[in-house]
Amino acid sequence: MALALLIGTAGTAFAGNRHGPITFEGNCELSGVLRQSPALTHLPQDGSATARAQGTCSGTLTGARGHVRRVEDAPSRYFAQASGSMSCGGGSSDGTGVLRIAGRKIRFAFSEVRGPGVAAVTLEGRGGGSASGAAHVAEDTDPAEIAAKCSGPGLDSAEIDINLATTPAISG
Repeated sequence: MALALLIGTAGTAFAGNRHGPITFEGNCELSGVLRQSPALTHLPQDGSATARAQGTCSGTLTGARGHVRRVEDAPSRYFAQASGSMSCGGGSSDGTGVLRIAGRKIRFAFSEVRGPGVAAVTLEGRGGGSASGAAHVAEDTDPAEIAAKCSGPGLDSAEIDINLATTPAISG
């Protein structure tokens, strides 16, 4: 199954960041759900998807005024949507998104290259910097069920895990 990790815009620029963009340096571990439209099959087709995930991030947050705060396992949320050529066997997509760490937002552009069950993801911060990592189908997902959906009616949703690390930091 191809995993379409997707990102979407949410609100106005820097909403939730009272003093402008923040910078994050660290890593995140998130889990959630990917929804695909139209459902993925073995045949490549243009489509779109959204991903919602939550988990934790650890590292440092630096505000626009230079205030640095260390965060350890900070509650974090991820929302994404994108579009591209997708199938259960692979593809690519581009979009935009937002990562909320300890109540602060980082907006970014997104790109991915996918293979069966996994995606290599790159995030480019709206304010500079980047993060990269992988998204994959959650470990407790039954591969036979995914294969049956890909060969039949299509896969319209999947549980996912996302692991990101900044390279070296991301701002947005």
